[in-house]
Amino acid sequence: MSDKVQTPKGAVLEEVLRAYFLRAGFFVIRGVPFRFADEDLTDVDLWLYERPTGTSRRVQICDIKYKQRPKAVERIFWTSGLADALDVDGAYVATTDKRKSLRSVAEKLDLQLIDGTDIQRIQNSQSVLYPDRMGDEQLIAELQAVDKSFRNKNLQDARFDILSALSEGFGAPSAVRALEGFSRLATAAVAYHPDSQAARSAGRLAYLAGAIACQSLDYVSVGAAFRTIDERRDLILRAVRLGALGDDDGQQTLRLAMALVEKYAPGGRGTATAVEAGLKHDLDQIPAEIVADQAVRLLKSDQLFMTGRELEMASYHVALPTFDDLSVHTKSMLGALLDYANVDRERFANAWKADPGATTSSAHAMTEEVEKDAPPQANLFGEG
Repeated sequence: MSDKVQTPKGAVLEEVLRAYFLRAGFFVIRGVPFRFADEDLTDVDLWLYERPTGTSRRVQICDIKYKQRPKAVERIFWTSGLADALDVDGAYVATTDKRKSLRSVAEKLDLQLIDGTDIQRIQNSQSVLYPDRMGDEQLIAELQAVDKSFRNKNLQDARFDILSALSEGFGAPSAVRALEGFSRLATAAVAYHPDSQAARSAGRLAYLAGAIACQSLDYVSVGAAFRTIDERRDLILRAVRLGALGDDDGQQTLRLAMALVEKYAPGGRGTATAVEAGLKHDLDQIPAEIVADQAVRLLKSDQLFMTGRELEMASYHVALPTFDDLSVHTKSMLGALLDYANVDRERFANAWKADPGATTSSAHAMTEEVEKDAPPQANLFGEG
């Protein structure tokens, strides 16, 4: 089905640049929805997460326009504003415009420019795109076909929720959202008929949710980069259990909510105390230790970031890898996520069959290839 999907030229360029950033060592998500004040404002063409060093992380975005008259200067200013609104560390603007003057405008706004010359060079390369990787258009078409057969939009909505978590609070909030999404999707994958398209599609999205959970926890871990392993574990444990309530703003919001309950609810302080105790009890029931312990093991071996990248690769691989096709590190994390979701590992491993024509560990091999060929991240693009 995937090769029947007609892809617009702009989308093709987005896939090319996504592959380029993947090969440069980034974790890349395309088409991240951005909402503000409950309004759907725009999509982030490419959302980029990189690990320059063992103790630093960087989140950036890339705006891409493929038009004969892309109005590049306007896009540069627009992207600068979007980067500020998202509170990210930096941004790229990709345009087919080749004018030399654009680079000085981008530099003035502290943006990196991918101009028409850069794009032409990348598109002419025969080794950028992954031959065994599907694009978002193919993935969405697959999800739509499954949803249509069940007369709902469950998988499409699940994908939207997973991606929007990145723009609404990367770190502890997105970790919790991704874990919730993974739990629902892994449960769905084993509930559908074995080896059905529905089981495969739910499995794809479960991998994607798992990838975002890994990268969210990797980002959280930097907050304790110079502390002991036990302190890093406590930080991750708190993120998994509390999410957005774990930081100072979240605690302040919780205290305000309890104060309002105490002031206005029948029973006053007694009701507020009961609500707070009930909330603490519910939070304590979350099996956060399962995820935190495995995340810390991978952090100690410097593998959590790579595990997230492999799960993302697996989610987009044309021949969807099974649980057994993944690397040892990734299987260990995926197993912990399944335990957290209370989904039987064996049932998930057998939810779909391996493609007879696919090699084992294909997503892992793709990820290893990325690491081997990655160019220096600070010099991805030339001076035009």
